[in-house]
Amino acid sequence: MHLAVPPRLGRFRPGQFLMLGWDEGWDPFLPRAMSIRRVRRFQVPSSKFRVLQPGTRSLKPGTWIAEVEILYKIYGHGTALLAAMRPGRFLRALGPLGNAFEVPRSATGVIMVAGGIGVPPIAALAESLAKRETSRRTEMTVFLGGRSRADLLCAADFRRAGAKVHMATEDGSCGYKGLVTELVNEYLSTPHPAPRTVLYACGPHPMLAALTPIAEKYDLPYQASLEANMACGFGACVGCVVPVKGGEGHRTYRLVCKDGPVFDAHDILWA
Repeated sequence: MHLAVPPRLGRFRPGQFLMLGWDEGWDPFLPRAMSIRRVRRFQVPSSKFRVLQPGTRSLKPGTWIAEVEILYKIYGHGTALLAAMRPGRFLRALGPLGNAFEVPRSATGVIMVAGGIGVPPIAALAESLAKRETSRRTEMTVFLGGRSRADLLCAADFRRAGAKVHMATEDGSCGYKGLVTELVNEYLSTPHPAPRTVLYACGPHPMLAALTPIAEKYDLPYQASLEANMACGFGACVGCVVPVKGGEGHRTYRLVCKDGPVFDAHDILWA
């Protein structure tokens, strides 16, 4: 889905998200958190560009707006309503929210793992790295995982960004047959990774948890983007807590929306 939004929503970093709510009625009552796939800013080219809503003024030529792209899967009532939207309809958008992936300038390689619909922030990260100006090229290796071939998204986008793409499906319909975490572990067991490699991932909770001992085994910094049900998106409802390591072996809690969604995965108490 592509959304025309005020230009301030175009100032986003890979890993951040927005909350989408409905402009009409009370069903559904709560907004939905959506990872931002891509953003571009542009000027309205001519008076032919108009908002398809009765009684709404068209934008003047030269007005700056942003186009936000989101990628989602129909899981329930809210996403089914999103899929039924047509050009000209309005949504309430709040964002960009949360923190973002951090890539050290010293990193010479990144390994990115995306499971199913966790691909949008990972694809945004790959494209931002492809545009980054550094004295040395960052080697990008991407692992896409899903239940079947239909769940492997954005492979062509990753290749255009210059990444090497490896795929895994649980049913064996494409690439490695098995879990994507098994494929990552197999890859790391050979002398492939460049020095100063960082691991980034987004996807189902079990996948993110399974990557943690693999990152520890190969001494890799590991940043994970967590998924959670959110009611507000900025920490007011305290409904998206995640347990993390505290001092002296104790646990404490952080908010996925405000303190995340990107965390140092080694700090999360996955169990």
